[in-house]
Amino acid sequence: MKEQISIIIPTFNRAFSLNNAIESVKAQTCENWELIVIDDGSVDEPPERVKKYLSDDRIKYFYQENMGVSIARNSGARHAIGDYLIFLDSDDIFFPDLIKNVYEAEFYKYDLICWQVLKVINEKTSLWKPKRLSKMYKGIKASFLSGSICYRKDLFFKVGGYDPKITFGENYELGLRISQVQNLKIKIINKVFLKYEITTSTRTSNSLDNRLSSYLYQYKKHKSNYDKNPKEKSEMNYLIGFVLEKLNRKSAALVHYKNSWLSNPLKIKPLLKIIYLKAF
Repeated sequence: MKEQISIIIPTFNRAFSLNNAIESVKAQTCENWELIVIDDGSVDEPPERVKKYLSDDRIKYFYQENMGVSIARNSGARHAIGDYLIFLDSDDIFFPDLIKNVYEAEFYKYDLICWQVLKVINEKTSLWKPKRLSKMYKGIKASFLSGSICYRKDLFFKVGGYDPKITFGENYELGLRISQVQNLKIKIINKVFLKYEITTSTRTSNSLDNRLSSYLYQYKKHKSNYDKNPKEKSEMNYLIGFVLEKLNRKSAALVHYKNSWLSNPLKIKPLLKIIYLKAF
């Protein structure tokens, strides 16, 4: 069906929250949607949780061996019949008027449609709005947080979808590639339609090893872009240095802190880190 929206929920061992995510889709005041649940090798009975919903022809369930959230999302996109894609994490929920407002915004005229998010991180609540991104992103105004954006499907596949090698920050790495496409048409809806809730201490993707491997891979993959944007290069080197320091790899951390400061001498934090690590 043309101009339909496909919602994709990847899930792995989140039977405790999956029902809420599915119910938030079923509660949409506009009924013209498709929901695809991709089970990424769960062992906590998600098939039983989903089975009761499969009498609704709009809802489909697929199981795969555990291969990570990026491959799960890409798999869902390949199964999608809609021309537009929204990815919803299985521990988040949509508010009821999302799809209605996306249709009213004539989404089919755009490449990306973004909206606001109610973020609850470690029980602290804040409002996340689409914002003007850095020069690396060509200065576009958008939000690439999962569940805060609707993608035109052929654009998603044109840039290669999610990179399976990135396990932390994969949404904005996808956004980085999308932002390089010329003449993007972006629609911003200034309303809140997603509740995004995490506890960082229990989120496996937030582990130091995950963060380090993803930062290093992204830095190498987009090296030419970072070299053209000294402030972003400085920030990425600082993040890598910070994680290395946390892992007690102080010599390697010092190298990246130095690269951070040399890329942007006005940035004081890496200089303070250099002084501290040399002193201790």
